[in-house]
Amino acid sequence: MCNMSRRKQSVKLSFQRTPTPASASASDAPADLYEVCALSPARYPPLMQESSWTLAAPFKEQPHYRSPSDSIANNYTPTARDLKLKNIKKMKSFSMIEITQPSLVPAHTPELHVINYTNNQPLTPEEQFALMDLHEKEISKREKIPSSDDLERYCHYIHNGVREDMLAPQDKEVVNKILKHFPTHVFPGPEPEKFLARLKGEIRKDYRISIMKAIVDYILLDPAERKRLSIQSTPRPFPRRIVCAPVPWHSSYKESKSWNESNLFIVNSMMPTLQELWLSQYSHLRFVRTAEVLCGRLPLLPAEFEDIVRRHCLEARDILQHKWIPTCASIFIDKRHMWLHFAPQRDSDSSKKVESYFSSVAALMSLQLREMVIKSLEDLLAFFMIHKDGNDFKEPYQGMQFFLSQILIVKLRVKEPDIVFEPPLGACWDLISHCFQKILQSSEELPKVEKILFPELRRGDLTLNTVKPQESLFLEYINKLEKIFESNIVGPQKYLNVYKKYSNLLNNKSRQDVSKFLEKVPSLDALTEIDSFTKLKGEIASMDITVPLAMFCLDALQLNEELCNRTQNLKDTLIEFEVMENRQLNQRYLFAWMVLGVCLP
Repeated sequence: MCNMSRRKQSVKLSFQRTPTPASASASDAPADLYEVCALSPARYPPLMQESSWTLAAPFKEQPHYRSPSDSIANNYTPTARDLKLKNIKKMKSFSMIEITQPSLVPAHTPELHVINYTNNQPLTPEEQFALMDLHEKEISKREKIPSSDDLERYCHYIHNGVREDMLAPQDKEVVNKILKHFPTHVFPGPEPEKFLARLKGEIRKDYRISIMKAIVDYILLDPAERKRLSIQSTPRPFPRRIVCAPVPWHSSYKESKSWNESNLFIVNSMMPTLQELWLSQYSHLRFVRTAEVLCGRLPLLPAEFEDIVRRHCLEARDILQHKWIPTCASIFIDKRHMWLHFAPQRDSDSSKKVESYFSSVAALMSLQLREMVIKSLEDLLAFFMIHKDGNDFKEPYQGMQFFLSQILIVKLRVKEPDIVFEPPLGACWDLISHCFQKILQSSEELPKVEKILFPELRRGDLTLNTVKPQESLFLEYINKLEKIFESNIVGPQKYLNVYKKYSNLLNNKSRQDVSKFLEKVPSLDALTEIDSFTKLKGEIASMDITVPLAMFCLDALQLNEELCNRTQNLKDTLIEFEVMENRQLNQRYLFAWMVLGVCLP
């Protein structure tokens, strides 16, 4: 307010100035200056108010009494100039025909006769250009070309009619985005700073002029203001031409849209609600929580792994059957106004439309269920894909090359004359493939939502569709899994070569050799045999008990114990034979000494 009062005072003083009598040559310049200053308000009436409640108020609002809230924005529009809430009539209910009729309220732009072009076929781009050119010519005929005086006054008000303190400040973020495109590497040395300073000044100037021009153009929309400011016409901006590609005509589009709304139920508003429920609460569910298995205790016995998969599948099915589907049913009950109009109103009406509607619902829920099944299969396949490189190794076996967590424990045991796997590797494949089939089985026979909404229904197709075992998608997963499994059975079979040198213990040939040795004449070689069995037992006892082999972990504890026991039995046999031989020899020596003692006097 202080700045405004000082501005008014300076204007008042300029009007009170009188030219001092002096020589003509000395007073020409001051007289001309006074004339310009004195006549300026008459030649250029003010555009904005000097002082107002709001920051920038047009001069035309000065004769009216308006509250600050009534003097903002839409009251500057000529069509809403005298709009008052108390003068607005109460709205009555309209029919759809009345609502769709075009409004009779004129626009605030000058009235222009727009050419309405109708045709049964869409316009080509060339026809659109011709139509726009004809339209622009019709507008130019009705508009007057601005005179030089109009242009001079228009430019004056743009540059001098609005004070800078009335303008909204420029957004700093916009300036920063502009300056980000400035290549600093182009101007080395001090040049970038100078150029950047000039660029900022140019940005501020362009922004200020653009805002001032927008304000002037907005005020000149009022014909009364044009007359007061003596601006009959303004420069016409360059026309904007937008060419559309040929598209189907509107009537066919409306017919298709109406048909889709009545028959394509996937666009019904209930469908996004069901999708949002699935994405927000249930899309993360998996039939097998592989991340939890990886973080748990590994490796597992095959029976333990199967129990975990079975438990996870049961828990996931329980959530789907007792939470997801009942929640969907409750949504249909709460929002029945969105679908109840599809139901037959009378007993004689057909129920085809409501059946089609719930078929679309079942299709959506089946897709969601299939998504969960497919992702569960992918996760379980990725769980085994950790060991896709297999477990083949170069002999001798080095356990450090298989550092990833194994999945299944396979025990080694003796089945004379061979070493066998327990369970067999074929049974392991059956177990792993059964886990994939268990996912499919857990997703079967889940009821559709209408079975809960209408318990009296007795149809055979009231279950959601899911992935079938014969689908190519499932068979592809099984094929990938089989390749992974085949690459992981090479290592266990190859590791059995480590026990080849103990084959005599497995096929009882060592026992036969010991029996043959004992049949010979007693000698000191028995002690050598005993020492060899002692070393053999120590060698077997020092072998690995657990053998990591990628997907499998071999448990050789029982096998090693069996070989150690067999070695110990052979050793004990030799020791017992030697003890018996020595006992008999001692007895003979004792008897000989006794006979010798009797014979001697």
